[in-house]
Amino acid sequence: MKKNQPAGRLSPAKKGGRLARLVKTRPQSRLKRGGLLAAAALLLLAAVLVVWQVLTPAPVVLPEVTRDYNQAILGSATATEAQALAWARSNKASQTFRSWISLYWQLGESYGVNPVLAYAQAGLETNFGHFGGVLDVSYYNPCGLKTAAGGDDDDAAAHQRFASWEDGIRAQFEHLALYAGQTGFPLANPVDPRHYAYLAGSARTVGLVAETWASDPDYAEKWTYLIDRLEVTPG
Repeated sequence: MKKNQPAGRLSPAKKGGRLARLVKTRPQSRLKRGGLLAAAALLLLAAVLVVWQVLTPAPVVLPEVTRDYNQAILGSATATEAQALAWARSNKASQTFRSWISLYWQLGESYGVNPVLAYAQAGLETNFGHFGGVLDVSYYNPCGLKTAAGGDDDDAAAHQRFASWEDGIRAQFEHLALYAGQTGFPLANPVDPRHYAYLAGSARTVGLVAETWASDPDYAEKWTYLIDRLEVTPG
C-alpha cells in the first residue's frame, strides 16, 4: 500500500482495470442474451410452422378435366350431396344455391334424371346463386327457362317467373326429362312452361341438350366442365 492511501480503497490503477473488465464483459453479456433470444424466436417460429402444417389440410389436387358430351341425361346420381356441397363451396356459391342440394337430389331420383347434371347447369345459369345477369332471385328460375311465348335472351320478361324454388327446379327437371325421352313424358300438367310434345326424346345427352337450351356456342363446354369438376370433388 502506498503511503497516505486509506485502507480498503482501490488504487486508481486497480479501479481502471476493474472498470475496463466491466465495460468489456457487458457487451459480451448483451450479445449472449441477444443470441439466446434469437434462438428462442427461431424455435418458436419452427413450432408454429409445424403446428400450421399439421392443422392445415393439404390442397386437393383434382384430376384433369374430362368433358363427356355424350353423358346421358337420364340415370342415377354420379356424385353425392356431400360432393355437391363441397363443390358449391369451392366455387363460393351463395347460401341460396347451397340450400338447393337436397331438393335437386330428391327430384333427380323422382324424375330419373341425374341431379349432378341439373345442379351443375344451375351453377352455370345462376352464377352459383349470385345471378347478376338478366334474371334475379325473385324469378325463382334456376335454369333460364322462358315463358311459353318465349322471346329474346336479354329480355327478362321472356323468362318464366315461378312461385317458389321448388317449382323452378321441378320445371328444370321436367324439361330435361322431356328432352331425354323419359317414360310417361310429356306430362299432362307440367310446371315446365315449355313442355312441348315435339321435344320428347329429341336430346338425350348433355351435348345435344346444350345445343338447344341456350344460344351460347360454348354452353356445352362450360356445362360439361362444371359437371366434371363436381363429379371429381371429394365429398
